Amino acid sequence: MRVNKMLIQIAISAALLLPAILFDKITGWFWVYMPLYVLSWGVAAWSVAVKAVRNISQGVVFDENFLMLIASVGAFVLSFVFSDYKTVLCAPGGGEIMMDGALVMLLYQIGEYFQSLAVRKSRKGIKQLLSMRPDSAIVERGGAEEEVFPDEVEVGEIIVVRPGDRIAIDGVIESGSSYIDSSAVTGESEPVYRRAGDSVQSGCIASDGLLRIRTTREFGESTASKMLRLVEEASEKKAKQETFITKFAKVYTPIVCALALVIAVIPPLIMTLVSGAVTPDGTNVWGNWIYTALALLVVSCPCALVISVPLTFFGGIGGATKRGVLLKGSDRFSPYAGATVIAFDKTGTITTGKFSVTETNISDEGLRLVAAVESNFTHPIALGITEYVKTRGRCEGAENLAGRGVRGTVDGKEILIGKSELLSERDIAHEEISSPYTTLYAAYGGTYLGYIIVADTVKPSSVEAIAECKRQGLKTVMLTGDRYEVAEAVAREVGIDEFYAGLLPEDKVAKVEELKARGEKVIFCGDGINDAPVLAAADVGCAMGGLGSDAAIEASDAVVMKDDLSSVIAERKHAKKTIAVAMENIIGSLIIKTAVMVLTIVLPYFPLWIAVIADVGVCLLAILNAMRTLRGKVAKSEPPKLTTPAA
Repeated sequence: MRVNKMLIQIAISAALLLPAILFDKITGWFWVYMPLYVLSWGVAAWSVAVKAVRNISQGVVFDENFLMLIASVGAFVLSFVFSDYKTVLCAPGGGEIMMDGALVMLLYQIGEYFQSLAVRKSRKGIKQLLSMRPDSAIVERGGAEEEVFPDEVEVGEIIVVRPGDRIAIDGVIESGSSYIDSSAVTGESEPVYRRAGDSVQSGCIASDGLLRIRTTREFGESTASKMLRLVEEASEKKAKQETFITKFAKVYTPIVCALALVIAVIPPLIMTLVSGAVTPDGTNVWGNWIYTALALLVVSCPCALVISVPLTFFGGIGGATKRGVLLKGSDRFSPYAGATVIAFDKTGTITTGKFSVTETNISDEGLRLVAAVESNFTHPIALGITEYVKTRGRCEGAENLAGRGVRGTVDGKEILIGKSELLSERDIAHEEISSPYTTLYAAYGGTYLGYIIVADTVKPSSVEAIAECKRQGLKTVMLTGDRYEVAEAVAREVGIDEFYAGLLPEDKVAKVEELKARGEKVIFCGDGINDAPVLAAADVGCAMGGLGSDAAIEASDAVVMKDDLSSVIAERKHAKKTIAVAMENIIGSLIIKTAVMVLTIVLPYFPLWIAVIADVGVCLLAILNAMRTLRGKVAKSEPPKLTTPAA
């Protein structure tokens, strides 16, 4: 709405300015063109004047509003004071300085309009997050459905999510199934299928099925609410470039104003004392130099820096959010971009965190017997085996043999599954398999069935992510509490440069401190509560896999919603780009402004309107450059496939 008002203001000012210029240049009718110039200026200037007065009342005097107001008012004053009424003001073209004053304010407002459009675009990506937080939730109470505010839903209650609705609160599906669009939360474009027993996050959309979800968190602690809170807090933490610009503007603007005052007074005073106030061509020395000082004020306006640099980092945060990475502040960009080492936890970061069967020589019938026993246990290894074997026999009894394996009875015969020692105790002959991963041996009725190797498998994206680290010149390190043999195998598989195994949380912190002592800048990626200390110790801590662990989130500098290392690596490139854009805007703006400021002093009668075009032009170029940080290579979501996956 504000942008529309600005556009109307610009249109009216331009409509008044055009006939003023025509009357001025063609007829020289002073009492016709002068009121039109004043009205055109007034329409464009009133909002600037209001902001300038408000800022002055708050102790902020030297800002762009004040500079533009002084420059444009000064042009009118010069015209009235230093121009002869009969020979200049009433002659065709006599109101040129007035035209400059009105044109300065109109061009400034046009620049402000385009700046507003750019800011609106930069905020659009962030504001889209607001749609993730529903205004209401449908909850089952007393056998009926009731629509309530989400913060009124208690943990453990059932909420109903219809097709096309956004999930209001984190929970577990009690009944129903649906494709879930999680693009707003994780940046993942492809919908995922979820059924009863699966966890779902708030902010996601149920595409095609009715879901009954039992809530596991309060609304304020759900994924969408946390994301919004993190984004809101991020704007309060400034990058050092932003802090520099704020301090620079406070010193730079008063200095330029003082310089303009010196130029307006000292040269004409000297020239008046030497040769008089009127030059040989009939112009007034004081008017010429005051006009030059006004042009200097216009060009020196620091809005290109004051607007574009914060916009660069704001856009950078928005671009990161598109990738599913939430940075906790623009002050995180610099250490992220400057990192030389990236360290990883293993379980759940490089690997899936779930055991899977990677190799077995047991027949299908033998696996059916094994699964019959393992289905009685909830150990991660047992879950990995039962996930691998879809059909199983009927177990008549099962027992856990602590530290050795499990024993059960199927079809009246004993089945043993566990370490090699378990079979050796029963004198059951079997082969010995050499593997860094967990190897289970199975025997049924005293006869060896074969072996099963289970492992925490590497995520498909991890190998490419590590390769990208090397392409970016990053050294890779893995810190894990797992056994040496397992760590070595995983490090070899994904291409890690260094690894350290058998580490406690405090040992991981010590390793990171050791790397930092060598002068390295360290990013650490982890996903668990036990990673909180090392996340805090690293130069940049990345909490992986969304908003599950409060301790990890609190200690981290970035939260990676998509449980994928490629997001972490891509964000480092984005951070480097954001820093580069900010520095381009700072250095480029200062060079161009300095050059134009010199021209205003050196060249005689440097037009105000050209000065304001130079100022607005630099500002718009800097803003357009800043908008590059908003770009995110995020694929558009495909329409969900409605074929239900096999159970």
